[in-house]
Amino acid sequence: MTTALPVDFPARAERTIWAGAMPPRELRNQKRQPKRLTAQPVFKPLKRNRLPKPFKTMGGARLFATDLIEVSSSHQLIFVWRDGPILTDRAFYGWLLKKVSDSSLLPLLEMHWHPSHKGLHIKTPCRTEIDYTNRQLPGAPELGMRTVLRYDPRSESDRLALIGRFCEAAGIELGAEGALW
Repeated sequence: MTTALPVDFPARAERTIWAGAMPPRELRNQKRQPKRLTAQPVFKPLKRNRLPKPFKTMGGARLFATDLIEVSSSHQLIFVWRDGPILTDRAFYGWLLKKVSDSSLLPLLEMHWHPSHKGLHIKTPCRTEIDYTNRQLPGAPELGMRTVLRYDPRSESDRLALIGRFCEAAGIELGAEGALW
């Protein structure tokens, strides 16, 4: 027995885009839009409910995060690092988010640095059929980023280097117009 779809139910191709999938061309367009990180990010201890979804539940004594940072009228950033007694327990994360409404954010790029495994890699919502609005990117395609250095997220200079790598990958200019930090 088959069930008839409602008349207004979108066709397969439309449904995929409607469900939140992002074609690589759209991600490239988002990357090319002008974005600028004008000030050096400030990390503070991360307490639960300090940040909006999907970061609302993150918190703890070992987590430090920036506030949401506006880099354009429609894009925001957030950076988080996790401390640990040894290097392999530490990690660094960065997210480029697109504002899709007053209270909803769509992650466009997620960067991870895990010294214990995988190294530096990014995730994007391309070629998936999942709506990632107000979510992180579980199950999204991963891309490795070459790195020669072994960054330590506890070190401020290494965090700034990781932020620089993230901004390079996301198409974000650093510093005020014509100046560096």
